[in-house]
Amino acid sequence: MNAESSRLRSAAVTSSDMRAIWPGALLVVYLTATEVVLLFGRSSTAGLLLHTLALAAIVAPTWLRTIRPWLRAWAPLLAVPFLYAEMPELIRAAGHIDTFDAIVLAWEQAVFASQPAATWAGRWPSAFASELLHFAYLSYYGIIASVPVVLYFTGRRREFSDAVFVLMLTFLACFACYILFPVSGPRYVLPAPAHASSGPMRLATVWLLETGSSRGTAFPSSHVAVAVTQTILAMRYLGRAGWLIALLTLGLACGAVYGGFHFAVDVIAGAIVGFALTPLGLRLTNLAAATTLQANATAPT
Repeated sequence: MNAESSRLRSAAVTSSDMRAIWPGALLVVYLTATEVVLLFGRSSTAGLLLHTLALAAIVAPTWLRTIRPWLRAWAPLLAVPFLYAEMPELIRAAGHIDTFDAIVLAWEQAVFASQPAATWAGRWPSAFASELLHFAYLSYYGIIASVPVVLYFTGRRREFSDAVFVLMLTFLACFACYILFPVSGPRYVLPAPAHASSGPMRLATVWLLETGSSRGTAFPSSHVAVAVTQTILAMRYLGRAGWLIALLTLGLACGAVYGGFHFAVDVIAGAIVGFALTPLGLRLTNLAAATTLQANATAPT
């Protein structure tokens, strides 16, 4: 009986260790696939080199036992800014000379009989609403970290690994869409929203996008997709705190259109991605964990 209990405890530890590498392993698959795109596409030498270094930087903490556990845990999320910044390079390497905004504009017109990203602010010219919605849009950067930070620093490491895996699945699905179907967004193809507020939240948002935005990453909205994923994860792991993230996500989605940063169909597509991939990612983590536990518990000793 003691031997059997020891075996089960060992299997549980192995399952926890495996959980820790799943987010990194998922990112390695993505980086390897996009390495091929860069190798055979129209990429710069510098872009290919940086991408290769990023791949190596994720492979090391994912599988090398000498790497500290905290770095293995956080490496995938720390890589997200680079993954986003290199999207124009990947889009060019994939052979896209132009973006598909004309198609999305046609979808927008067909669905809404207008262009909400250009007209909504003019139809509802409220400085208070503008600042509130732009604040919600900026809250995205806190939303990204919210669930992982709480889970990690409260010692819920298995749940942390599962949450990061699901979050990375959402991010990478959006990034794959950008490579296949790049869309610049209304900031590049439509006039600025009429009667746009010039308050501090609006100015901060515009400044951030002008200095750090990657063209071609509008459809689907990764802001909305990731925020929806984090809302579902927060509801699952953090209880009532999930309602705060849900409220911010709703404001973020509205602010993306009100501020003229995304087409409304970008937001809808982003929400679909988040709602579809989050339960799928959670199911995959549960299935993989159950398979690992069963394999280790039944292995001969």
